[in-house]
Amino acid sequence: MSLFKFGLSPDKSAAIRRELGCDADGYFEAMQAAEKAFFSSITTAENRLKLDWLQRRTSLITRIDDRELSRLADFDVERIQKVSAKLNGQTRQVIVVTADSLQAAITDIEAQTCIGFDSETAATFDKGRRNPNPISLIQVSTQTTCYLFRMQGENINRFKAALAPILSSEAWLKVGIGLRSDLSAMQRDFDIGLVSILDLNWVMNQLGAPKQLGTQQMAATVLGLKLPKSKKVTLSNWARPLTEPLSELQVQYAAADAFVALDILHGLLEQLIPYQSLLPLSLQQRLGLSCQG
Repeated sequence: MSLFKFGLSPDKSAAIRRELGCDADGYFEAMQAAEKAFFSSITTAENRLKLDWLQRRTSLITRIDDRELSRLADFDVERIQKVSAKLNGQTRQVIVVTADSLQAAITDIEAQTCIGFDSETAATFDKGRRNPNPISLIQVSTQTTCYLFRMQGENINRFKAALAPILSSEAWLKVGIGLRSDLSAMQRDFDIGLVSILDLNWVMNQLGAPKQLGTQQMAATVLGLKLPKSKKVTLSNWARPLTEPLSELQVQYAAADAFVALDILHGLLEQLIPYQSLLPLSLQQRLGLSCQG
């Protein structure tokens, strides 16, 4: 990634590709090679860290186009990838929580300091209207296990009682992406106020991202991985009764969103450590609360 790419809006990049056709890749490579040579010519011992940080920061907040995205390796729900030497290679599992497995799930979650969080809601097809449907699924992940809480039927009161002390406590940092809608929906549907949250969209904004990057873009820029996003799964029936199991695609999709939030956080911390003194103060303070151990 480069400042040249950072300065190109997606529509300008697409226009260049249309005009140059098969020569477009060569053009982009030539421009980035020229930029690399320029930076080499102005780098000194005094400014090296700042120039390295400038390039690192822009690589984290520059959107990746569909062409580049298609070349990335897929995000693997079953194994940690491209996060850190400490975490890479660890296997993971996904557990759909039942009444019998609830206590074991809560015990594991309570043993953490930092958890991934997401939720799923049955889609509404009324254009221009806020989704009135209640949350159907809550995903809570540790680094190695994602627990899926199906908020249907007899599960609702039982799971609500078990999750509320964790989700409404400062003791656990809840990490997610685009948590604003989750905050209001959790309060509306279960009277649970989410506290001690870290929205990774906010983190990227502090680094200079002009708007929300979204989960897929963050996975690409931070981890170099492609997180599959299927509208067919997104718009599938998350509110099916407990007598009907979630599909395997639904399970994998839901778990990936919770797992990848923690992966992105750890991946970011790994990349930001050398530049701590150059980070915005707001980010230094907030990330000091994050799970670095």
